[in-house]
Amino acid sequence: MLRSQPQIIRLLSRLASNPPSSLILEGGEAEERLALSKYLLKTLNCPDAHNGPCLECALCAKIDADVFRDMFLLDPQDGLSVDHIRELRPILAQKPRHSWRMIIIAGAGDLNISCANALLKSVEEPVSRNCFVFLAAQREHLLPTLISRSFVLTLTRRTRMASDQEQEELYREFSDFVVSGRGFIHGTSKKNPLSLDQARQFLARIQVELAKAQRGEQNPFMNLAPQSWYRMNKVLHTAFYALSCRVRIDLVLQWLALTFWQIRRTN
Repeated sequence: MLRSQPQIIRLLSRLASNPPSSLILEGGEAEERLALSKYLLKTLNCPDAHNGPCLECALCAKIDADVFRDMFLLDPQDGLSVDHIRELRPILAQKPRHSWRMIIIAGAGDLNISCANALLKSVEEPVSRNCFVFLAAQREHLLPTLISRSFVLTLTRRTRMASDQEQEELYREFSDFVVSGRGFIHGTSKKNPLSLDQARQFLARIQVELAKAQRGEQNPFMNLAPQSWYRMNKVLHTAFYALSCRVRIDLVLQWLALTFWQIRRTN
C-alpha cells in the first residue's frame, strides 16, 4: 500500500526531522492515508530508523496493531464528541512516553463543527512533541482556519480507467435514471467510476445528446420544453466547473443525474 505513494513517503521522511504540529493528508484512499500517518509515527519513534522506520521492531508492530501508547486514533464515525476531545487534553499536556505522540483523526472531513473547533483549539495551542494528523479525501471538507495552520500533503489517486463498454453502460444507466429516477445513484457509489478526463468526456457526451434532442433525434432528452433544455445545459456547466475544482467525480455524477431527473419530472 505504501509503495503506491513513493513521493509522499519521501516527503514524510524529510518531515520527520522537524515534523509540523498539524498535518493534513488528503487524496488517495482512506487506507493509504491511515497507513502513511502510521509510517510517519514509526519514523518519529522507531529506534532503528535510518531514512525511515525499520518496520520490523516491536515498536513498529505496536503501531500497526493500534496498541502504541503514544498513538490516539479518533474517528467521527465512532461517536467522537467534544467531551472526548476535552478529556484528551490533560494527556496531551504531558510528555509522550516515547519520542513523539500522534493524534490521528480519520475521516476528518466528517467532523461536526463543534468537534472541529475543539480540535482547532488544541492545534492553536501546540504542545511539544505532539503531532495532529488529519485524514480527509479533500482539504475543502475541513475548517479553513485548520487548513491555514496545517502542513498539507496530497496523495496521488490511483484511478482505474473505465473501458469503452463500461462508459457506455454508465451512460445507459444515467439516461435510464433521468427517465425513471432509479438505478444510477447506486451505480456511482463504486470507487472511481471514471477518471477526471473520462468524466469530462461523459459530460460532453451528454451535451451532444441534448443538442440531438433539440434537433428532434430520439433519446431520453427529447420532447422537453425549451426551458428544460436551457436548465439542463446550465446544470452541465456547473458540473464541468465542479470537476475543475476537484469535487469527487461520483458526487458530481450523482448530483447531475438527480437534477436532470427533477428537471424532466417538472417539464
